[in-house]
Formats: sequence, structure tokens, C-alpha cells
Amino acid sequence: MADDLDLNDQIRGVAMAVRHWFDIRDLEALQRSVGILPTPGAKAPIDKHLRVLTVTALPPQIVRLKSDAPMVTLHYMQDVYDDGTLRADPWRWWFAWVSVELIARLGPDRDGSMTRRFVAEDPSIESVRRHAPRWLAANPLRLQLVERRLVELVDRASASDSSPGRTIEERLRGYLGGYLSRTLVDAMAAEAASIAASITLRLDERARRG
Repeated sequence: MADDLDLNDQIRGVAMAVRHWFDIRDLEALQRSVGILPTPGAKAPIDKHLRVLTVTALPPQIVRLKSDAPMVTLHYMQDVYDDGTLRADPWRWWFAWVSVELIARLGPDRDGSMTRRFVAEDPSIESVRRHAPRWLAANPLRLQLVERRLVELVDRASASDSSPGRTIEERLRGYLGGYLSRTLVDAMAAEAASIAASITLRLDERARRG
């Protein structure tokens, strides 16, 4: 057990080093810097028409690696770039940042469950969950993640032993009406969890090598 605890501490240490190489920009601050939102004291007019392009698919912070980040940092983020299905986009970088922060503070997230709970439940990012459709809009391939979950809900509502006394139509309305927004959040949290598990695996490899 002592060895495991020691390894966990080493993984946290590597994560602390990695988070130094993240460049975090607040979306609203970026909007102000490019003239999409008004800046106090600025005389140039703002272009309100462009703002819709920046709020329909982006997370609240824009995350990237610093230009002088070491190559090994790219290795840790390998599955952020491409996991075989989804390739890097602003949300995957946001999930990576969240994952590394959690690992640095709380330890390894080998199955992604810690990050999944944070994304799905933590009150500090309730505003992110309210705008879960932005996550969906950022990459059409994410529809597949949501569609699989919706199929499961339809199958459950169609089961003969589901809510006896109610018609299939009533059960479908109950399941889909009550679960659609939750389905988006669950799918978003599942993607974040897979990124966290991947990053933990690579941090673990580094920590074991000493």
C-alpha cells in the first residue's frame, strides 16, 4: 500500500508540472480583446454580429499548451489530439485541463470516475452544464455518443415491465422529456472521463520510470 501511495504522489507531482504548461484564456476576456464585447474606455465600436460565432460551441475557457511546452507534454495529451474517434477541439483541451487539475490536487483518475463526477455534478461548473449543447455543437461526431444513450432510453421505455399501466407513448415522453438534457451532460462527462483516464495512464508511465 505504501508503494501505491508513493506512486500516487509521484503522479500528482507530474500532473503539477504538466499544468504549468497550460495556457488558459477566459473566453469573455478574449471576446473583449478582439472587439466582440465592449471594453471599458475603448473607443472602437464592437461587432456584435461576430459574438454568436464565439459562444455557440466554445467552453468558458480556451485552453492550449504554451508554445515552449516540452515535447513530453504532447505525449501526455496524445489522446486529446486523437482517440480514434474524436480529434482535438476546444472542449477536449478544456477536459484535459480539468483532468490535470483534479489529478494534481486529488491524485490519479485511472478510470476517469473522478473527472466524470466533477463534470456531471460539481456545483462550480453548473453554468457549463446548462450550456451542454455548445459541447455537442463543437463536433458533429458527438451526436453518436448522444444517440447511443437515447437509444438505450427508448429501449428502456419500450420494455414491457417499464412503468406498468402507462402506454409506450407516455413512457417515451417521460424518459426522453426528463432525460434529454441529462443525456447531454452524461455524454459530455463520459468524454471528459476517457481523457482523464488516458492522461492518468501516461502520467503513471512517467512516474514509474522515475
